[in-house]
Amino acid sequence: MPGTVDPRRVSGRWVPSAVIAVGLVIYLAAAVAVYLGAAGQIRFTADSSATIPMWHPWLPAAVGIALTLVALPGRTAFVTPTTRDRVDAVVLTLLAIMFATLLVLLGPTEPNYTVVKVVLLVIFPLLLFAVGRRREPISAFVAEPSPGHRCRPLIPVLGWAATHLVLSAHVPSERIDVDWVTLLVGLVLGFLINAVVEEFFYRRWLQTRWARVLGGTWPAIIVSSLLWASWHIAIQGTGDLGMNLANTIVNQGVTGLFIGLLWARGRAMWPLLVTHGLMNANPVVLFG
Repeated sequence: MPGTVDPRRVSGRWVPSAVIAVGLVIYLAAAVAVYLGAAGQIRFTADSSATIPMWHPWLPAAVGIALTLVALPGRTAFVTPTTRDRVDAVVLTLLAIMFATLLVLLGPTEPNYTVVKVVLLVIFPLLLFAVGRRREPISAFVAEPSPGHRCRPLIPVLGWAATHLVLSAHVPSERIDVDWVTLLVGLVLGFLINAVVEEFFYRRWLQTRWARVLGGTWPAIIVSSLLWASWHIAIQGTGDLGMNLANTIVNQGVTGLFIGLLWARGRAMWPLLVTHGLMNANPVVLFG
């Protein structure tokens, strides 16, 4: 009837705010834990035990977020979630949790790492989508950027990259003693299995569905960022689960806020892949 309000909508309006509040508490608790337990130093790579100040990933993320908010228009229209959306969101979340858990239990060595990642983050999601195939076009699910905005994501990407690379000049590094062919093959394979797989799973698939279910951009960004950060425990952990989780939240979790916003506002995969690729294969660290 005209003028009536769906009671389910009213009762659910507090959920996005609750997710944001809980997320902020988690981020704050992680920062306090790192500050008190590790003197504000975080591990930043699986290739070295060296540490950096925890604000190092924060500054590039802050620059990227600010430029994204300025350069890319907001998207406030949300489609009413369907049962399929909710099922997808829950199943994808369980797969993300399983991925992080199995890597810790089995260890991130090969072939465990690649097999578990491909099975849980690629094969299972594609089977899930095939079983619940949507009749609506993909454009109705993931809004594509308008022609005039296709290049705008380059602005926050360049801002993030410039800040990240400048700070990287002060990062402890170890020169890689391999031939160019081996290095190139490793970079390409690493880009595919890490940047491509993770950005499709955590941002395009997981974050997009939670945005529909929760009816908000930032709640979905927080959920996807924390889940993305959590699996890094397996490759950067030292045995203390609590500190390992705090380390990844302060590091990858913060960067995930920028990448998630970049996806929510830009709706293009290339900015995410460029950002993730530069983060993993930092030229200053590799060749500096």
